[in-house]
Amino acid sequence: MFKRINGSFGNNTQYTNNNIMKKAFFSLAFAGGLSLGIGSASAEEKLETVYHVYLDGDLAGTVDSQQLIDDLSKQKIDEAKKNYKDYQLTVEEIEIIPEQMFRPVSNNDETLNKLNEELDVVAVAASIKVNDKNVAYFKNKEEAESVLNKFKGKYVSEEVLKQLDTLKDSTVPLQPIKENQSRILDVSFSDKVSVTEEKVSPDKLITAEEGLKLLEKGTLEEKKHKVNDTDVLSEVAADYKLSLEDLLALNPSLKDEDVIKPGEELNVKEYKPFTNVLVKEEVSKKEAIAYETEVIEDSTMFKGDKETKQEGKDGQKLLNYIVFKENGNEVKRETTKDETLTEPVKEIIVKGTKIVPSRENGSLAWPAVGGYVSSKLGTRWGKMHKGIDIARPSDRTIKAADNGKIIFAGNSGAYGNKVEIDHGNGMVTAYAHLDSISVSVGQTVSQGQKIGVMGSTGRSTGVHLHFEVYQNGKLKNPLDYVKK
Repeated sequence: MFKRINGSFGNNTQYTNNNIMKKAFFSLAFAGGLSLGIGSASAEEKLETVYHVYLDGDLAGTVDSQQLIDDLSKQKIDEAKKNYKDYQLTVEEIEIIPEQMFRPVSNNDETLNKLNEELDVVAVAASIKVNDKNVAYFKNKEEAESVLNKFKGKYVSEEVLKQLDTLKDSTVPLQPIKENQSRILDVSFSDKVSVTEEKVSPDKLITAEEGLKLLEKGTLEEKKHKVNDTDVLSEVAADYKLSLEDLLALNPSLKDEDVIKPGEELNVKEYKPFTNVLVKEEVSKKEAIAYETEVIEDSTMFKGDKETKQEGKDGQKLLNYIVFKENGNEVKRETTKDETLTEPVKEIIVKGTKIVPSRENGSLAWPAVGGYVSSKLGTRWGKMHKGIDIARPSDRTIKAADNGKIIFAGNSGAYGNKVEIDHGNGMVTAYAHLDSISVSVGQTVSQGQKIGVMGSTGRSTGVHLHFEVYQNGKLKNPLDYVKK
């Protein structure tokens, strides 16, 4: 805590212009002493030492014993320890320049009083610095480093950090990573971060918990916000976690009732991290290689029909890559290995292009294999029966009454399983209560082609086909069109 400048009769080290003047003063005093006592042994025996005390480069006074300074410093430190028990305390730096004089002059009381008022007790602290700027002070280096590790620990585990510390001291090269594994290669900061010893007022020291919150929160920095069409002052303030009063204070020309216009710029403040945590991770992963699909057109197949000639199968490749993350978010990826393990198998689809036009002569084929009309179009049981029912076929196969395109194939409530065919000439036929359906929407069918199997699904009294005919959207009697 003391910086004693050794010297005899004022021959001290040069510091500042003031100190040069001090040196000259002491030298003159020594010269005067010699002129009075040169060659006299008794005069030499009367030489005494005094101590000139400097605080922040200014002379605080002169004392006849350095012990007085030691005692005062110890007293101030002991007093401060009542409030700061766990801190390493000292006093700010004092320069003490000894001088031997024939006629010593000192002012102990005045010097001690001045030191007592102006000498500050400081803590020997560990400072976290970001880009050489002090961010936070802690009672020791271990606590400061624990805060930095906990900050990194937001994005990687404590175990990973320990492993990385071990690897730093190891001379054994890393083994290649295994398939479907990953490992952290490095955890660092985006800025120059260091821990240094500093002497500061004890009230500037904070706990590890407070330090971690400080690093997580960051510091407020001024920035500009460009107003958009929907912005209002209160919402802009909320977006930046400011009160409306804070926002107005940053923009003195505004009042809370003012309407802001698109394109205007507002002064705002936003928290910016002191530094970011960078994680470098190596990953080995098997990934699928998607197969391609080739479509071959076949003019011998009806349009809407298709078949799979060859099943597709994904291939597989082994990828090794380095992932770079900033505060947990991936910012870059570098591939270090791309090895194909199995090639994909192409899917080959044969698609029909043959168009089967309707005969357009109004003639429909019988939609069943045999059977008879068990119920005709008209009122039945107090309700309109919209088609004819065909029952007791020799084969339960249901056939398309004419060429056309399937526009519905599925369940339709009381109709049960139902198929509708658009014949392209304004005519649509419907087939209901099917046990199963053999076609799909969009498929082209030819007259007599199987579209399903007769059944009794939906609201049905037994196995039969309910058959309806529409012409230009109007219900027609199927018996006027169908020929058995």
